[in-house]
Amino acid sequence: MTQKKLKINYEVWSERLTKIYGKGKEELEAVSKIDLRVEPGIHGFLGPNGAGKTTTYNMLVGAISITEGEAKIRELKAGSVAAKQLIGFLPQDPVFYEDMTGEGYLIYMGQLGGLQAKEARRKAQELLDYFDLFDAREREIGKYSGGMKQKIGIAAALIHEPKVLILDEPTANLDPLGRVDVIQKIKELSDKVSVFVSSHILSEIEQMCEDVTMINHGKIVVSDSIKKIKKSFVSNLYILDTDMNEKFLEILKNKDFISKARIEEIDGKIHIIPKDPAKLQKIIPEMLIENKATLLSFHQPELSLQDIFMEIMSKKEDDEK
Repeated sequence: MTQKKLKINYEVWSERLTKIYGKGKEELEAVSKIDLRVEPGIHGFLGPNGAGKTTTYNMLVGAISITEGEAKIRELKAGSVAAKQLIGFLPQDPVFYEDMTGEGYLIYMGQLGGLQAKEARRKAQELLDYFDLFDAREREIGKYSGGMKQKIGIAAALIHEPKVLILDEPTANLDPLGRVDVIQKIKELSDKVSVFVSSHILSEIEQMCEDVTMINHGKIVVSDSIKKIKKSFVSNLYILDTDMNEKFLEILKNKDFISKARIEEIDGKIHIIPKDPAKLQKIIPEMLIENKATLLSFHQPELSLQDIFMEIMSKKEDDEK
């Protein structure tokens, strides 16, 4: 007797989702046959500029048509009225009615989302308080700072109590303190709403997300948990720091078992990629003794999500040349 496969109800799902602009010689495939599997929680969506992230978001929320394939929001067809009611969306460059007050704008957005006026006002005030905008509720949005506009945009995406929150660069225009605040709030919100979020700042994604999908040239490159992705990318980088870094760099550059060696401007340490790690580990103590140098540190760092992203993207570019 065959065992039944466990059915997963995805928050966002797509099969061979494709968007083509233009025809003939002018044809551009912005998104190419992508299969998204976004489960409850916070899922990161990463890719360089022009990779197809915003186009994908626009198809999911029904802002543009799907050329081929299909997409669903909680099993409802993307772009349908029912699916749209489940989504809260903050685009990368939100446009506001700048002569409306923060509170007036949220009430208006709430009513558009189907709330009665009284409920829209209550929810607007609750969100203004949550995003530290209550004291500015009667100020025109045109007089808000960039960070305040970003927060009012997230609040507007939340006012009708969506089940899926799609955020395209939600920390744009925020100072470091504002970024920390918004990241913390997104993490808190994920207890009640699933979040599909993109950011150019990969350290933010690493703080927020358990799972990520990376896209380049309209195609998914990798989609998995950050933990599994990190496990599959073992760092070949070693970092050495001594009181004679310039001298040690010259010695290492002349060794045939060293692929690359350079002093990193940011930390002033020697970053080494060896062809033979065992030989490198053996020679470092010998070099220290021979040169009467002081070892400050020598280690193999864990790859950050940004390191992995850069490696994946550069490999993809090399494969396509």
